[in-house]
Amino acid sequence: MKASDFNLQKDLIFDVAKGITSFHDARLAIFDVNAIGLLRHSIIEAVGIKKARTLFLEFGYQNGYADFMQMKMNYTFDTELDLLASGPVIHTWEGIVQATPRELHYDRQTGEFFFTGMWSNSYEAQQHLCYYENSTEPVCWSLMGYASGWSTAFFGSPLIAIEPVCIGKGDDHCEWKIQPPDKWGAEAQLYIEAYKTFQGGHNG
Repeated sequence: MKASDFNLQKDLIFDVAKGITSFHDARLAIFDVNAIGLLRHSIIEAVGIKKARTLFLEFGYQNGYADFMQMKMNYTFDTELDLLASGPVIHTWEGIVQATPRELHYDRQTGEFFFTGMWSNSYEAQQHLCYYENSTEPVCWSLMGYASGWSTAFFGSPLIAIEPVCIGKGDDHCEWKIQPPDKWGAEAQLYIEAYKTFQGGHNG
């Protein structure tokens, strides 16, 4: 199948008798984004923005990695590119953000990886701006974590996704850029630190 063929609603199971909603063998829970936004705000106020950012980066990373494994195990895609591109597709289906890939190229033998795209209607940026004014740094922490986890699971070695453009910074849309840690500069250090437990375990 092609990435565009994926249809989440066909594979959701609503077991009302048990109170369980699932996607293959993964249990899902559906929450109002305003509730998630309030939780995000409460965590920021309780532990500070730096620690909160790390928590949401880790949360997103685990989500992205787990989603990738579900897609790889349960679907047969026409090409590796379709498997990779299904990440933005499932992220869109989940109502998290509308993801549109732009540029992609990679080489497993040389370790080269470069993937860019646009995020529209990020729930995380919208919720951030409900409580705070424009930031000087990107605020879609769980989205960046998701993209990092998904692409790392696909590539088999650590990759870092960062938003060079973000609505939370006052831009008119959000963009992602994914590449290996050594292709980034000092701006990637906080992300490397956030993922060191995950990527240390997944590397190789």
